Amino acid sequence: MRKRILLLLISTFTLACFSQSKYERDFHVFWEMMDKEYAYFDKKETDWQKVKELYEPRAKKITKDWEFTYLIELIKYELYDSHVGLNRNVPFSFRLIPNDTDAWIVYKKGKYIVSDLRSGYRIIDSGIKIGSELISINDKKIEDLVQKNLPATIKSINDEIRSYIANLLFAGRHNEPRKVTVSYKGSKSTFELQKATRIEQNSGLLYSEVIDGNIGYIKINNTLMENGLITEFIQKVDEFSDTKSIIIDLRDTHSGGNTTVAKAIMGKFITETMPYQIHELVYDERQYGIKRKYIELLSPLSKPYTKPVYVLVGRWTGSVGEAIAQGFSSISSAKVVGTEMAKLLGAIRCEVLPETKLSICFPFEKLYSSKGIPREDFIPEIKTNTSIETYKKVRELLNE
Repeated sequence: MRKRILLLLISTFTLACFSQSKYERDFHVFWEMMDKEYAYFDKKETDWQKVKELYEPRAKKITKDWEFTYLIELIKYELYDSHVGLNRNVPFSFRLIPNDTDAWIVYKKGKYIVSDLRSGYRIIDSGIKIGSELISINDKKIEDLVQKNLPATIKSINDEIRSYIANLLFAGRHNEPRKVTVSYKGSKSTFELQKATRIEQNSGLLYSEVIDGNIGYIKINNTLMENGLITEFIQKVDEFSDTKSIIIDLRDTHSGGNTTVAKAIMGKFITETMPYQIHELVYDERQYGIKRKYIELLSPLSKPYTKPVYVLVGRWTGSVGEAIAQGFSSISSAKVVGTEMAKLLGAIRCEVLPETKLSICFPFEKLYSSKGIPREDFIPEIKTNTSIETYKKVRELLNE
């Protein structure tokens, strides 16, 4: 009798699984994976159980791949985390933060403020000024748009969430134009913008020159994921061995990179092994109550450069770029100069959902400085208000 009951239960479970669509099955794989491994629920206002309750019925109605992609996008916005990414989008998806943004919007005291413009992008010549208040996008009031797009499972709406949604809206959707109205010093103006576009395309892994005052300047061209950068960067630092100091410009490293490249860059400026960053994996503690935390070390490379080095950062310094900046802050010869960075959370890994083949990248471990400061809370030692001000500030420091 007991054996027959067990067989009946197994058969019922098997039938239930087969009666689900591939979209329902992948929805459950996605939700459970994030439930176990997403590292930052403790810093979010997201009710993850409510996410399941709200979106599971919608997954049951899906019949097309693009509908499933859009559903996962909506859930991604519930986390208001720019370090959660998918490998595909739909035509009306929002563009990515910070990759596809050319301005940075901050919600402050009831207003949406253009706090920075992206250096080297066409928006610099658009007429929009830093400090402008964003009034509308495509003739719709920004506040109404934010309210419409706020996550549905949030316990409490805060300024971070409003700023995140405003930046999505300003970046725009792939299939829509961008017409924005701003107010600056009491005067309203409307601008029609292209998608975020660079004035001149970068070429090569890095750009370098010796500037006035015998200062070596190295700009990383968003190539921190390219192992080829290691050799080129090391060679360039060696070429600059007789300079007075070196500037390393990380203001355009929005796509992140890998730790090997990061450690090679920092390793050229130290003479002994030192702590780099602290890793904390949440899975073991969440599942078994066992905290898993370890310190990663940074080792010196040959012929280190020991004269002053200035590291430039900004809102388009993301992920590994942020880790490099925070690592340099512990190097005695280095000073980090700039605005707050992209604040991309933790270290990510990517998983492919088994049936739809949608790839999900998400932060699975927390990262801290060697002193225990969360990477997303890092503030440059010499803080500036805008990207343009950052470069001017470092030149002032070099002339002192």
